[in-house]
Amino acid sequence: MNFQQLEYIVALNKYRNFVAAAEACFVSQPTLSMMVKKLEEELDITIIRRGVQPLSFTTEGELLLQQAKRILAEQQLMKEISKEISKGLEGQIRVSVIPSLAASVVPAFIHQLEHSEHKLEVKISELPTEKALQALQLGDIDMAILATESDSALFQSEPLYEEDFVAYVSPIEKMPKGKFIQSKHLVSEKLWFLSEEHCFREQALEVCSYRKKKKVRVSYDAGSLLSLIQLVDLNGGITLLPAESVHFLSTKQKANIREFAPPTPKRLVQLTTLNDYPRERVIQFFKELLMV
Repeated sequence: MNFQQLEYIVALNKYRNFVAAAEACFVSQPTLSMMVKKLEEELDITIIRRGVQPLSFTTEGELLLQQAKRILAEQQLMKEISKEISKGLEGQIRVSVIPSLAASVVPAFIHQLEHSEHKLEVKISELPTEKALQALQLGDIDMAILATESDSALFQSEPLYEEDFVAYVSPIEKMPKGKFIQSKHLVSEKLWFLSEEHCFREQALEVCSYRKKKKVRVSYDAGSLLSLIQLVDLNGGITLLPAESVHFLSTKQKANIREFAPPTPKRLVQLTTLNDYPRERVIQFFKELLMV
């Protein structure tokens, strides 16, 4: 078994075709097929179901594929660590950010990266919390910017900052006058939330102490904060937003923001990696940029 064979099965998973996978790996199709066959013989399992289009992996092959991804990720990490030791901050770093943080975090983060001295190649993607944690375990990303606690047996998190919640309230809703409101005032029949894959949904539900009291004619689980704002603008009701998102609202929309009375509901934003992630200098570098 060698790294090359593992790269071949990962390519087969990506392209689902022997010819396309071979071209991506810069080898001939017969060579790739032969090397995969040798790996199957060595491990005494069938990895690929042949004779079907697109090709598929056996159950055992799927397990092996996940392990191959981890091994190749560790191989790449070793290369990056060696570069870091000898040459400083170099190599590729893959970072994910949850969608409810992306608008407030990513532009400033990129700005800080572009104006700092480093030789890193940074790839940033948006992933909901559960998918980000899965990607960390599979080695598909190195770090994740999250706003929830994660399993300390698997992950380590560096706290960055706390972010307050605010309510975005339609003008047609009856709300107490004054600067502040309380969670108990969020009693509209139209409370709009993100879809279940977003951690911000659970945080908002907790703040609202939400319980469905009666059947509604239309319900909608939004995929973005912008969708929530537009829902309130056009249909009335209330939603919750991270305080940083207020900066992106129009002057008219900002008039719909209501702050909570102390203790203000908030969430802790954190930079999360696997427990054994060894690139401490990169973690500290990113932490400094994200806390600016």
